[in-house]
Amino acid sequence: MIKNNPRLSFPFRTFRSVATVIATLLLLIIVQSCSPAKKVATTEPVKPVNTEKKPEEYLSQAISWNSFSGKADMHFENKDQNQDFTGNLRMRKDKDIWASVVALGIAEVARASITPDSLRAMIRIGKKAYALSYKEGLELIQAQVEFPVLQNLFIGNPLISNAPVKAAETKDSLIMITLVKDDFTEVLTFNKRTGTLQELQLNSDQRNFKCNIRYEKYGPITGQQPFAFNRYIMISNKGDEIKLNMEFNKAELDVPVETSFSIPDSYERMSIKKK
Repeated sequence: MIKNNPRLSFPFRTFRSVATVIATLLLLIIVQSCSPAKKVATTEPVKPVNTEKKPEEYLSQAISWNSFSGKADMHFENKDQNQDFTGNLRMRKDKDIWASVVALGIAEVARASITPDSLRAMIRIGKKAYALSYKEGLELIQAQVEFPVLQNLFIGNPLISNAPVKAAETKDSLIMITLVKDDFTEVLTFNKRTGTLQELQLNSDQRNFKCNIRYEKYGPITGQQPFAFNRYIMISNKGDEIKLNMEFNKAELDVPVETSFSIPDSYERMSIKKK
């Protein structure tokens, strides 16, 4: 479990901090569903699959979903911060992401909403609010990613999935599949016995960008689909390094979720100064 950090301090220093957390998790789109999320047993073994699958067959095993509700303990680090918090997430596929950040398991300190067109957030302490276009939000956090990539991150599917297989290599019980799209190269490592994704490496020399995600503690959720309850993410973006650990304790697919987002009139609208 992620333990309390003695250096935890809220509110976040700037909106950039909140956006980086909420977005480099490619947007802490974490939320608790309106209906109580069911605790999911994570001790059941994932059903073995045929070890002779072709590379394309591993990619076709992506989690199928229309809506998602989850809750996770998170640990975030960059050169300026070292924070622990709880993230609540709700998502509707291809439509929106709703996220809430809770400090010490008690008080909500920030809330955000992301759609393919917009990024909005409000900071409870100080009553400050921000409203940006999706493009402006990505420029702020310096992460040029499409909206589906953000949702794939939280669901646990490959970040890039609609690209041809360039190479495949087997090593013991693992198979490494390489995909290339534009200037990005993605290497996916699957367990041949279970068919589950173990590690993802996404690189772009042109953008000076590297991302590594490790997936652990698989357990079945809706439809007995295997879900990685633990994610360990390392990002290097133009020399700036970010670490994000996510340990889900609740996760549900295809449940009713409420993603409405409004900013109270009492909140001060803030502008963003770019670096």
